[in-house]
Amino acid sequence: MTRKLISFTHITLDGYVNGPNGELEWANVEPEISADVDARLKPVGTAVYGREVYGMMAGYWPTVQDNPDSSEHDRMHMAWVEAIPKVVISRTLEKADWNNTTVIREDVAQRVQELKAQPGGDLMIFGSPRLVHVLADLELIDEYLIYLNPVTLGGGTPLFAPGREMTLSLLESKSFDAGVVMLRYATQGS
Repeated sequence: MTRKLISFTHITLDGYVNGPNGELEWANVEPEISADVDARLKPVGTAVYGREVYGMMAGYWPTVQDNPDSSEHDRMHMAWVEAIPKVVISRTLEKADWNNTTVIREDVAQRVQELKAQPGGDLMIFGSPRLVHVLADLELIDEYLIYLNPVTLGGGTPLFAPGREMTLSLLESKSFDAGVVMLRYATQGS
């Protein structure tokens, strides 16, 4: 059985993963939504990042343990993200110093197919919209897990590359009190 490659992200009603200056503070991560996300991380066996998101994650999560202001939820997620194998896909990143991290710089389609063929839990791309564009063009993404937030930004980086057509099948949806809607879609052929 092949592992799935799942794109996980928060997006705005106008389709952006971040704002024009990389803004992310609009993404609602209140406890009800965080609990849903946490449950969906359980079958994940590998975290996948693009260079920019990897840099943000590697700069933040290792600091949580020693930060007295870190929440219990942050500490629990930190333990998960520190332990899980991580893959960063980038043509420009020379090496990754965060533990359990592998860098893929070339032969992306072949290397991702090899990862999908290995035993273990699913692969999940966290944010990383430019990487999602590349992997969608290579037809490697099996599912999209989207938390649709009731905000618009008017610009930023879209989840779906302009001009790219896809037909998706709705697998699941769930509404939250904060107005966020979780949508889980399969790509054709998945």
